[in-house]
Amino acid sequence: MVGVNQNDEEYPMKAADFNMQQALQFQPQHGLLKLGDSRVIVMGIEAIGSLYQELFNVGDIIAAQVVMRRFGEANGRERARMVKDVFKPENQMEWLAFGPTIHAWEGVGLPKLAVFEHDAAAKKFRLLVEFKDSYLAEQYTRVMGPATEPVCWQLAGYIAGYCSEVFGMDLHCRETKCVAKGDPHCEFDTRPRSEWL
Repeated sequence: MVGVNQNDEEYPMKAADFNMQQALQFQPQHGLLKLGDSRVIVMGIEAIGSLYQELFNVGDIIAAQVVMRRFGEANGRERARMVKDVFKPENQMEWLAFGPTIHAWEGVGLPKLAVFEHDAAAKKFRLLVEFKDSYLAEQYTRVMGPATEPVCWQLAGYIAGYCSEVFGMDLHCRETKCVAKGDPHCEFDTRPRSEWL
């Protein structure tokens, strides 16, 4: 799924050139839908609202946070590996740019990079993302009502997993603002795990 020039030579794809309509491989005769080599599904977001409700029914808020965060982190790592293998970004910043680009195409929400600081030698990292229209905040409030703390745990896990894979660091992401608790947008702050925990 890399780009091809007039001489049929492959070159790395840029995130700005990504088009999910062209990237998806529809195989209804096999019951498959793929993005690169990764099988994907189309699912209504109401199912996520039901998942939130069931996680609370069988556990508590801590259990729900842990499950959703781990699920998100595994998904973020897998997606970052797929992007590297299939689209072959030419550098880390281009690789990073695919994360929010794909999220916007998927309908997850609209992420905007607010702060980025990275010094590999000093092991310093900070990524601050403002996120509009989070489907998780929407579904949480639909099913559970207003929240008193951030609830987009799956997105926080995804961002941590994706960035950890791209930059080869053990990163942790916290949601510091959330629409579900009345903030104007969701906000995610990613730093080395040692700084947060």
